[in-house]
Amino acid sequence: MATPQPTRLPRRGLSEVRVRSGDPTEAREVGTRVYHEHRLTVLGDARSFTMRLQAAALGPITIGWLGYDTEVTIDTPEFVNSYQVNILTGGEMSAYCGPDKLLATPQLGMVYRPDRPTGFTGWRTANPMLALKIDRRALEHELEQLLDCPVNKPIRFPLALDLTERRAADWSRMVGALAAGLANPDALIRQPIMAAPLVHSIMSGLLLSANHDLRTQLDAPAPNLGPTTVRRARAYIEQHADQPLTVPLVAAHVGVSIRSLQQAFQRNLGATPYQLIQHVRLQRAHNDLRRSSSEQTTVAEIAARWGFPHTGRFAKTYRANYGTPPSETLRLSR
Repeated sequence: MATPQPTRLPRRGLSEVRVRSGDPTEAREVGTRVYHEHRLTVLGDARSFTMRLQAAALGPITIGWLGYDTEVTIDTPEFVNSYQVNILTGGEMSAYCGPDKLLATPQLGMVYRPDRPTGFTGWRTANPMLALKIDRRALEHELEQLLDCPVNKPIRFPLALDLTERRAADWSRMVGALAAGLANPDALIRQPIMAAPLVHSIMSGLLLSANHDLRTQLDAPAPNLGPTTVRRARAYIEQHADQPLTVPLVAAHVGVSIRSLQQAFQRNLGATPYQLIQHVRLQRAHNDLRRSSSEQTTVAEIAARWGFPHTGRFAKTYRANYGTPPSETLRLSR
């Protein structure tokens, strides 16, 4: 079985870039630095050209919003070391990946492979494009862990990503919500305890929702695991809930594939490993609220400590589980 490595994340927040440029040369240089080497051709009125980019690097992924104020063509040689997913939020554009061609829309995304030249022509709308770059080795390693076998060649994604299909739609909404958080200093993506699981969710979610040459193997039933393995995994989660814990790390600890672990949790506990991680963290937050003084800390501080940056959502979840607001638990603590 492939051994997962902890996702490498920046120690001091996200590595971010925000650029607005009316110079095509500067725009190409910035786009190359953040995403890929490319050729930029301005097809519309050059006097109205403006490139807008807001993006952040989080371990093996770069996520952000890209837009141009006039029609352009972007041509890119083989990425070699990364995959790319582009999702429109409005309008349409023509795209290609090797011999494959596509008229992309908000309902039909683009998945670019690392072993083919790619490109697109468009921007007749002010809506930005959600642009996601994923390190090739990281994504292929994620697939190895899901399949429990080596992946020795590029994943053969088709260019078209059908965003009307339920799993792909759910995945794109998740990625879009995370990208929207770039404008929020308290967003979930900025919480160190949650960053690694979010990166894992983005990569595994793409592999489980998009079509590719190994999708049939992913959809096949995984080997059954006994309750002993589930107990070991549960104990590991409880012991490491205060760390940037991911499902691949839990699966590796008990020596099984991610799919086998997920299916075993559903059979034995009626929940996913990630749901159990969140449940344990909610319990720890509850314990801290009971043991702390409102003169020394706040609900927001305790919630953030356990990976719940949105105090309002935390309060709603807490009340649903414990029947009282977290502020009341803290107020009555001894």
